[in-house]
Amino acid sequence: MSADYNRIITSKDQQHLNVLRNQAQTLKNIQSDLDSVRHKTEQSISDSEALLQSLGIAIPTTANRQPHKKPPVATNLQVRDWEDILSDAELGTSDNAVFLDILNVEEIQTVERKISGLRAEFLNVHRLDKLDWAICGVAGILAAIIDVFLVKMPKHPGFLGGKGSQGGALSNFVREKIQAGLTPDQIKQLERDNWAPFDASHSGSLGEKVAGLGARTHRYQSLGHDPILGFIVGTMDILKGQFTAVDKYGKIIVQNIDTTGKDTVGMNIFEALARVFGHMKSDVATSAGLPVPLMPLFQFMQFGRIGEQEYTIGEMSRIMYRQGYNFTHFLSMSIPVIMIEVIVRLCYFAKRMYEGHGFLESIPFSTNPSKNPKLQTMLFSAHLIATSVNAGKVAVTKNPLAINYPQWTAFFKYGFQHIKWVAYEKEQEMLKHVQKDIDQSWEQINAMLETSWGLISNKPIITL
Repeated sequence: MSADYNRIITSKDQQHLNVLRNQAQTLKNIQSDLDSVRHKTEQSISDSEALLQSLGIAIPTTANRQPHKKPPVATNLQVRDWEDILSDAELGTSDNAVFLDILNVEEIQTVERKISGLRAEFLNVHRLDKLDWAICGVAGILAAIIDVFLVKMPKHPGFLGGKGSQGGALSNFVREKIQAGLTPDQIKQLERDNWAPFDASHSGSLGEKVAGLGARTHRYQSLGHDPILGFIVGTMDILKGQFTAVDKYGKIIVQNIDTTGKDTVGMNIFEALARVFGHMKSDVATSAGLPVPLMPLFQFMQFGRIGEQEYTIGEMSRIMYRQGYNFTHFLSMSIPVIMIEVIVRLCYFAKRMYEGHGFLESIPFSTNPSKNPKLQTMLFSAHLIATSVNAGKVAVTKNPLAINYPQWTAFFKYGFQHIKWVAYEKEQEMLKHVQKDIDQSWEQINAMLETSWGLISNKPIITL
């Protein structure tokens, strides 16, 4: 047998096993005594009938028998304390009970088959079928095609000694649309209206020099320009009148800025947040644009050897920004990623509704990914396909500008969730599924016991 019937159990479970063994043995002894009494009674009746027949006396029928008095009854049932029951169970024995003391092998195998069936039922619910895999494949391949042939890489004259690129049609379209959204005069007006202390374009006016700070890189090195970090670091810089930057060696430098006569003095946090947004709006439509969200943090990675010049990851990220790998290109790279999300989630919803699930059960969104493991597996698989193709694209072009940053971000996100599901959450959810069925069975048993107890406790008990 595959199961380990002597598995480690909790002390409370062990107490229950000990009591069940004692109760089973008590019932067995009572049954044995009853069988013995029944046998002796039947033997006495047979002997009496034989004696009466030998004496020529007719055996009285049931109708001729005289009514007898009712035996005494006991009406007050006492429920014993658990401690007393446990004490009786453990009295006179030093070993702990095991499952084989209570159930026979056939009964245990029946339980095993039941649990195996429940586990298989859980796995079937969360296993991807052929249509699910087809959805993943179509979404992943379409996203990869768009990334390879339409996004490509940002337009640049040359990178790491390689040939230049005219950029992808989709990348160029997004960049042109954003840049056409504001005229040069509107950009200048926004710059005047949204001055911020974190916008120094060189170190000339700074008390402490920031290595590498220049017109083409200052937005990348100034954390206040990051589309995500900027609303934290940039807001703090405005409120404190300071400039937070990272030099080209990965050193973070925070210094005070002269804000005399500037309208940022005395701002509250909400005004500062609005100022950060307005400042970013003035920069996003320029040729340099804003950095890719969170990518400025790569400047702290002062390791690695990339290209013939053996650039570190931090140095390479600054060069990539100068070559057009900015927020507008990030938006174009996000299109195939969003396409995967839309295709997979819509198809998942439609398939669930077709299979007869309720509307709420079919909604392809949840704050807890473990509640929709099949959807998470489908998203991970589709992003895995697109990310693998992007890795091939980078390997063929040998150009870091071909990296699809949001695609890799999505892959790592869903990859982490998938690993957590397979390594931990899957088994836990399966145990919950099995336990739920066990709990329902216990509720039925308890209802039967309560009914039986009610019938017994309200009627007299015949005592011999």
